[in-house]
Amino acid sequence: MISTFYVVQRNGIPAVWQTSPKRILQLLKRKVEFTLACETPSETRHEALVKLRELFPLHRPIRKIE
Repeated sequence: MISTFYVVQRNGIPAVWQTSPKRILQLLKRKVEFTLACETPSETRHEALVKLRELFPLHRPIRKIE
């Protein structure tokens, strides 16, 4: 199974999903409020995170403080 990385969003909050190109539509149907933020899939997670930061420059992940 060849998997690629997709930048998706839900209510303006981005995420990166790793899945095969055949399964992305199934996942989007199952997780109703999610949409593709970028139509072009990425080959690596790093590339997808770069796209995420380009599309959502003000988004910063919440980090736990321990």
